[in-house]
Amino acid sequence: MTWNAVKRPVKLIVGWILFIAGLIIAPMPIPIGQITALVGLSLLVSESERVRIWVQKFRRRIPALCRQLTKAKPHLPAFLKNLIDRTDPAHLNNSSGPA
Repeated sequence: MTWNAVKRPVKLIVGWILFIAGLIIAPMPIPIGQITALVGLSLLVSESERVRIWVQKFRRRIPALCRQLTKAKPHLPAFLKNLIDRTDPAHLNNSSGPA
């Protein structure tokens, strides 16, 4: 088995673990939970079309969040800029399947 055959499932598993762990530890006083959740979410969005569409729909339902992300984008690391670009609701196709 090659690394390319294993890479996607590994990234998905690690992404879900980081995302869930980040949500669990998010209430802590330091923002480590939010950072962990965002790293996990960026892994999930990079490997799963379904997760990317889900995040786009979520951002479309909450326009204030979308505006805040766009405003913060220049100050964020590259992986988060990529996450914001890839999940922009303007790219959401209404014919992308069942909701």
